[in-house]
Amino acid sequence: MLIQDEQLRKEIKKVLVLKTRNSIVKEIQKEGSRFHFFQLTNFLEGKDVSLSTLKKIDNFISKENL
Repeated sequence: MLIQDEQLRKEIKKVLVLKTRNSIVKEIQKEGSRFHFFQLTNFLEGKDVSLSTLKKIDNFISKENL
């Protein structure tokens, strides 16, 4: 899995048209992952985030695109 942050940002912004940030965070948390609202916000603002945060967002987007 190669994570491209710019492409991932575009995909998450497409999902944000239909869902709120809070609902995305809740869905990631339902999978058993620790995830917080500020992590998603920091990622969308282009700030540095951890690799585990990127993986969680990438997994969420992968499931949304099925």
